[in-house]
Amino acid sequence: EHKGCAAGMMVTASHNPKDDNGYKMYGPNGAQLCEPHDTAISELILDNLAPWTDYEAKAKEVRASTLCVEDLDGISAEYFRQMAATLNYHSEDNAASELKVVYTAMHGVGAPFAARAFAAFGLRPFVPVPAQNEPDPTFPTVAYPNPEEGKGALQLSFDAAAAAGSSLVLANDPDADRLAVAEKQPDGAWKVFSGNEIGMLLAHWLFKKATAAGTE
Repeated sequence: EHKGCAAGMMVTASHNPKDDNGYKMYGPNGAQLCEPHDTAISELILDNLAPWTDYEAKAKEVRASTLCVEDLDGISAEYFRQMAATLNYHSEDNAASELKVVYTAMHGVGAPFAARAFAAFGLRPFVPVPAQNEPDPTFPTVAYPNPEEGKGALQLSFDAAAAAGSSLVLANDPDADRLAVAEKQPDGAWKVFSGNEIGMLLAHWLFKKATAAGTE
């Protein structure tokens, strides 16, 4: 959307097992494609299952095109600028917070972007999970790299939290479009929140801060 492109594609393992690496397609509005476009793409794939015999030549042709540019730094900078300008509602609270947060990228790409997001919101840096911080398509520490699966996928995060004295864990899946949140309870057990619970907690916080500020 920022560049006015016709489409976007991301090669990803997502939250699937390592043998199911694939890709995701996005439309000109930046949103993931849905019906009927995804069905049309699937049909085209099924009609063209034979691998290209001259794949390397075609790849070089694409890379040599003036339409093929690398602008990750520029796009990322604009993304985090907009994030800080439009979503950072409580910067003073963030700056004053002493909460330690453990974050895992689950062997994916999320860590550097999560670090920049924390900085954009004025939060203290998170505590990483070293064994899962760098991208690794073989997912060596988990059988199924979906943080929403719960405690089995988050055990290393819980271990890191215990070592750091943290009571909050945030976890992304490998392509960083899924989020799991877990909190250590008074009895020492970990509560892994569902997506609905996370949404309600966020809504409650916004409502609480709005009413405290006198917003109707």
